[in-house]
Amino acid sequence: MTDEEICERLKSAFCKAQLLHPGFAEGLFHVLGFLSEEHGEVVRAATKNEGKQRVQEELIDLIVVAWRILRGDHERPDCDCAKGGGQC
Repeated sequence: MTDEEICERLKSAFCKAQLLHPGFAEGLFHVLGFLSEEHGEVVRAATKNEGKQRVQEELIDLIVVAWRILRGDHERPDCDCAKGGGQC
């Protein structure tokens, strides 16, 4: 897969994720659970020999969750973590 193909797949998956899960998560620990779940799906696809395409699909999902964490989609505006303190 080329860099361009990866970028296109990420953009598409990111838009889909935002539509399906606009609220995303309620704080850091909640979202880390999502990240762990996505990681588990990558491992499961690989260990069950589901094929390269399936592993790539799960990796895209994992990256999208990580991207949303980096963007701060899990931070609630009424929470101290949005202001640099605490872990919501």
